[in-house]
Amino acid sequence: MSVIVREKNKREWWVFISHHGKRKSKKIGKDKRLAFEVAKKSEAAKLALREMNLEEKKGRIPTFKEYVFGWEDNEGTHPGWLNSFAQLSLKNSTRSGYKNFLNHYLIPIFGNYPLNEITSRLVSDFTYRFFEAKLSSGSVKNIKNCFSSILRKGNEDTYLASNHARWVRVPKPEGEGLFREPSPFTWEERNHFESLFKEKVLRYYPLVVCGFRTGLRIGELLGLQWGDIDFFNKIILVQRNITLGKITTPQTSSSKRKVRMTTNLVEVLEKHRQRIMEEKLRKGWKEMPEWVFVNEIGSFINYGRFVNRYWHRIITLSGLSRRTPHDMRHTYATLRLSKGDSLAEVSKEMGHGNTDLTYKTYYKWLPKESRTNIDELDKKTKPICNHLPEFA
Repeated sequence: MSVIVREKNKREWWVFISHHGKRKSKKIGKDKRLAFEVAKKSEAAKLALREMNLEEKKGRIPTFKEYVFGWEDNEGTHPGWLNSFAQLSLKNSTRSGYKNFLNHYLIPIFGNYPLNEITSRLVSDFTYRFFEAKLSSGSVKNIKNCFSSILRKGNEDTYLASNHARWVRVPKPEGEGLFREPSPFTWEERNHFESLFKEKVLRYYPLVVCGFRTGLRIGELLGLQWGDIDFFNKIILVQRNITLGKITTPQTSSSKRKVRMTTNLVEVLEKHRQRIMEEKLRKGWKEMPEWVFVNEIGSFINYGRFVNRYWHRIITLSGLSRRTPHDMRHTYATLRLSKGDSLAEVSKEMGHGNTDLTYKTYYKWLPKESRTNIDELDKKTKPICNHLPEFA
């Protein structure tokens, strides 16, 4: 059940109640305080439901564990939040992370609580307990978001009055360490690293070159298909992501984008395609693999196997400090920004939702040299503009 208070014409206050897909309204009058009292007090809400002939919820209230994993009552079998809402609404990676949060943190504490007995105070005390366990504020926030998603659905299903996790704030302790800072390759390190991949593991050399030249996330790289490559216009269409072995959509709406290819990358991918065609004939594959980067049997690459068997090996041979494949993306951003490319342009091609994220992450690599004449501030008159205004 949800209750909303609104003011209509001539300062008349109304209470709107939604329950089981039905929506009813009740005029309170010009007394604003009374309208909010009706909305807030549970007894008043129950009275309003009876007056409006809205059906009360049948069946018993499930426990938190039951609501998550499924339960049975006199209404029948309920699949549970994880097998219904989460299955349809959450990405595979998010759902997998939420399962871990549930099994390790939420179910052991709240599993036997009836859903309607979970209060804001309990949620708040629960989140602060994690700081005592030395979890970062980011980790605590992710756990709370999982909790909130479940309680929000419980509120929509009218098992509890509201989402009691919604307004619980997760503080960030003073002096808490930052997330891992980018560790980009320099120009020389990138060239050295690529050369070693070309020499030692030629199959994955095009993948590494593409990562350094486009800034795609590793899941986006693994999800590329030949139909996404426009060799004539030198464009890659990013529209797919592979996470935990599952094919899914890009991370955000802004992540679905077009990214330009360098001339060198075009040449590398054309040669790579020719090698794959030759491998198809040699191994007797029935058709050309649809994936751009493939393993020895023509399927898309397993991320864990690639990192453990090839990436770490080449890092060790290179003598460079430890990096992850995501640092190819950081390298793309920092090399472009350091040479003066537009922040907005780099942000868009990386698939960031806004330039603020790009700036906060990579501001240290922006050019430091001044390109304007600061002494103009000493002049007593306005400097003459060297550019005429443009008119449409």
